[in-house]
Amino acid sequence: MSPRDVHPHRSSTLAGLLVCVAVVALAACGAGSSAPAPATVRPIPSPSTTLTPAAVSSQVLAAYRDMWFDLVTAAETSDYQSPLLSQHTTGAALTLLTQGLATDQLHGIVTRGATVHHPTVTSLSPAGTPTRATITDCFDDAKWLEYNGSGGLVKNTPGGRRSTTAQLVKTEGTWKVDQLTVAGTGTC
Repeated sequence: MSPRDVHPHRSSTLAGLLVCVAVVALAACGAGSSAPAPATVRPIPSPSTTLTPAAVSSQVLAAYRDMWFDLVTAAETSDYQSPLLSQHTTGAALTLLTQGLATDQLHGIVTRGATVHHPTVTSLSPAGTPTRATITDCFDDAKWLEYNGSGGLVKNTPGGRRSTTAQLVKTEGTWKVDQLTVAGTGTC
């Protein structure tokens, strides 16, 4: 008795697989072409790639705006431990934000509404591959109001436009606000 007599459908399955492999191999080779298909993977920019000042400014402004978004979100519950805060803030600026939110939480204050910004990058250094940046802004908090636990306004006077300066640093490829100075209402 031969192996074919014992397992008649095994040999037909094996033959079918060999035909499929042959068809796939021929299709992969192409019609007479011996060159492999070009790769569609895009190269990752090397760390030495120099971005234009406009591209760097765009990254810096995005980090600054994200810092404010994170703060506005955390302030809705005065969550001074929000993991959002450290995503776009570091150093003295992170300390300023967390201490402010902790104080608000201690006093039962939450802040709701929206902030308005008009930031401009005023410096990038060093030239070529900046790792430090300065932003000036006229931050408007007129519609970003503090409320107490019973839902009433903490102050009867709304905020307003405030001259703001932010220093940003780039560490491990990420821009973060390192220092933040917000002047009094009506300073811009």
